[in-house]
Amino acid sequence: MDVPLFIVFLALFLTGAVLVAFVMLTVSIRVEDRRMSMAHPPRTHTEAATRRLLGVHARYRRSTGY
Repeated sequence: MDVPLFIVFLALFLTGAVLVAFVMLTVSIRVEDRRMSMAHPPRTHTEAATRRLLGVHARYRRSTGY
């Protein structure tokens, strides 16, 4: 296999991976914004990963039963 051809395929693969990650982040942000769910813990692993990647933290108040 030619080295330039390998580099082109590698660049296309990495471009696709970055594009998929960007789309996942965008969709997850829109879902949380629409539901206004930042005051609650993340419900899915995707929401948790998005918050961790963006550096978003929220303090959750646990109900004490009083």
